[in-house]
Amino acid sequence: MIFNLATGYALQALAGLPESGEYALTRDLAERLELPSPYLAKILQNLARAGILESSRGPKGGYRLARKADQISVEKILFALEGEDALNGCVMGFPVCDASHPCPMHDAWTAVKTQMEASIISTTLADLRRAAVFKSKPKSARKR
Repeated sequence: MIFNLATGYALQALAGLPESGEYALTRDLAERLELPSPYLAKILQNLARAGILESSRGPKGGYRLARKADQISVEKILFALEGEDALNGCVMGFPVCDASHPCPMHDAWTAVKTQMEASIISTTLADLRRAAVFKSKPKSARKR
């Protein structure tokens, strides 16, 4: 399991929202994080529908967290964008992969997946905000 592009952008945007609780405009977030604004707008709309963000229209509108950052796990964000089956499935893409019918990577991936799941569940948006990568990412590192 690897996060899709939308989830990566969502994690960056959510970590980049003002900690003050003020609303942030999509275009301002997109510009500051160097993310494509139309795509980010769709991601933020999905997060608002999932109850992770609140949205408001108008001159002081935009998006803000619906709950405190320490109450939003990476798992909630992942499930909101990729569905609750995001952590399931075969790493090699086989339609059937389980203990009875394992793919060549099944045993190794199961161990890695268990560790990743624990990390995704226990890591919150507050943890991401504390990470230096979101505070002072050099512009050259943001270009893809």
